[in-house]
Amino acid sequence: MTRLPHASPKELDLDESRIKQLETRIRQWTDGPDAPIPGAAIVIGRHGKILKPIFAGNQGPEKDAEPIRKDGMFLLASITKPIVYMSALKLVEQGMLNLTERVTTYIPDFAAHHKDKIEVQNLFTHTSGLPDMLDNNVELRKANAPMS
Repeated sequence: MTRLPHASPKELDLDESRIKQLETRIRQWTDGPDAPIPGAAIVIGRHGKILKPIFAGNQGPEKDAEPIRKDGMFLLASITKPIVYMSALKLVEQGMLNLTERVTTYIPDFAAHHKDKIEVQNLFTHTSGLPDMLDNNVELRKANAPMS
């Protein structure tokens, strides 16, 4: 596994006081039984280097949840959409992605389970017909089962 080297905020041309404000705020949001979010992990990177990651809070909302681990997993769901969409739009702008093209043009294996007619735009507009969170989502993930 390739790891990005750590750097100081100054090396990355970042305002160290703002990074400290961020860490303070994250700890406020994750500290104590009435914290609005159970836990957070933040990595800030620039120019192929990263700041030391920030880990705060716990792995889950349960009272006995263990502290956030460096290998902790998070269900991000919709929070990733702005990043994915902006990246995709940059590809559209560069002529490398066509929203009306079938997903299989770019990812041939996507055709499995009768998904061969789904277009890229269907994924971005939630019109693909793919399920969101299934009732047995936790069991499927534990079994590494396909989502369809």
